[in-house]
Amino acid sequence: MPMTQRKTKYPIGWQSFEKIRTEGALYVDKTGIIDELLDNSRFVFLSRPRRFGKSLLLSTIEAFFQGRKDLFEGLKISQSEREWDSYPVLHFDMSRSEANNPEKLELYLNNQLAKYERDYQVVAEMGYSSVGERLGWLIENVSAVTGKHCVILVDEYDKALQETLQNRAALEGNQSLLRPFFSQLKTQDKYIKFAMVTGVARFRHYTLFSGANNLEDISFMDDYAAICGITLEEMKEYFQEGVCEIAKKYAVTIEQMTQSLLQKYDGYRFTQAEVHVFNPFSLLNAFKSKDLAGYWLMSGTSKVFVDFLKQATYDLSQLRAIWASRERLSSLYDTTDPIPLLFQTGYLTIADYNREIEQYLLKVPNGEVRGALFQDLAPMYLGISATDGIQKARMLRYYLNNCDLRGFVNVLDSLIAHVPYPIFAKNSKEESYHLIVYCLCMAIGVDIRCEEPLADGRPDLVAFTEKYIYVIEFKLDHSAETALTQIEEKGYARPYLSDKRAVYRIGASFSSEKRNIQRWLVQTPEGEIREIKH
Repeated sequence: MPMTQRKTKYPIGWQSFEKIRTEGALYVDKTGIIDELLDNSRFVFLSRPRRFGKSLLLSTIEAFFQGRKDLFEGLKISQSEREWDSYPVLHFDMSRSEANNPEKLELYLNNQLAKYERDYQVVAEMGYSSVGERLGWLIENVSAVTGKHCVILVDEYDKALQETLQNRAALEGNQSLLRPFFSQLKTQDKYIKFAMVTGVARFRHYTLFSGANNLEDISFMDDYAAICGITLEEMKEYFQEGVCEIAKKYAVTIEQMTQSLLQKYDGYRFTQAEVHVFNPFSLLNAFKSKDLAGYWLMSGTSKVFVDFLKQATYDLSQLRAIWASRERLSSLYDTTDPIPLLFQTGYLTIADYNREIEQYLLKVPNGEVRGALFQDLAPMYLGISATDGIQKARMLRYYLNNCDLRGFVNVLDSLIAHVPYPIFAKNSKEESYHLIVYCLCMAIGVDIRCEEPLADGRPDLVAFTEKYIYVIEFKLDHSAETALTQIEEKGYARPYLSDKRAVYRIGASFSSEKRNIQRWLVQTPEGEIREIKH
């Protein structure tokens, strides 16, 4: 009988490096970057969004310091001249703690400390003033017993802070508990070989890390841009089979499917270097299921994120194009400025960097995140359920893909009719329409760019489908002719005329009195101007 080819085992949700290597699952080799990190740093802090492989990264580092050379056979780090010595590793996974109050957090930490005391057979002293004091005693005594310096790994350190942001007393209690814990990373420096802390949020402005100011934040460093996530080159190297299979299911070419995967899951950038990465959780799910679904959204939306959006006084329509400093991106969450939250949780990412002004241009990373944002924003800004909104968005996508502009306008008009009055009362009328259109565009699922900077201005909207490009300008209480004239005079369509796709110019007028679309004019690729009836 002919041997059947073994299917690729995609390690979705696997956080154990040992399990991946011993059970033959696919592993994207990040050990070359880890090798560089271990050569250049001792005390490290890394921030990345959820589902980006931070836990697997720490598990890999743990296996290295345990001297598990067998697990690294054939990987890049095995080619470096390193001593595969074993060190005591103290690994704290804070995601496993019930951190909504200080008592539960303290119980988790004490249980972990007690476990390591048993593992290394060190006698625990009584009467500790804090979990920090107990950790310090543990580090010193484990080092003495083993004759080796300790490795300290803390995963998802910020869970205790995120879960209590809306409860000031619990938040302050958790901070008071964790402050002396993290201070041991500095006070016990002489007993520590290596230490790394990971999380989503950059809470370093809290006094939480005041005692651990020796942590080096590598989150923005170019050398570690791809330490988490999957680059396009890595996808082509490790996932050829997956790309072929999903392309076959969708009856498209490898090149077409690659572009679809890029638009759906790629686009994350965390440094000045132009290194873009896919969300690994979503990409692995897509290959295993052979379906381009919204897996990151299915894995759960951050409650903190939704609560802050509901309270935010910030005009979310400005997410279309926003510049921010590194200090702002690393700052605390604030309902008057949710940009740090949106960036740190992965709803925004870096699009560009201007060295002269030292500012980052931000954008929504990809189609999957646009869909996630839409699901959270639709009830607040459109007055419809997320399910109804997604269905309408799919209809809009269908009409754009098939150049059915009448159908597109009819659905858009019906959606605008449902928008709650307070949205118009909260913002200026023009801002309200921009926000509504932006919210809708996030969910359509095609490549849509709002107010993309061009030489002579910013068109309100440019939509790209497989066969068509739509350049759209909206006017409030002004004619559709005025909008169409602006497209022509400003040359908004000019950058796309060399594209093989047909380019349509569309001018639309909104009525603030009737709160609907008054008139749409379209200029075809042949230059004919006609009205879209609705």
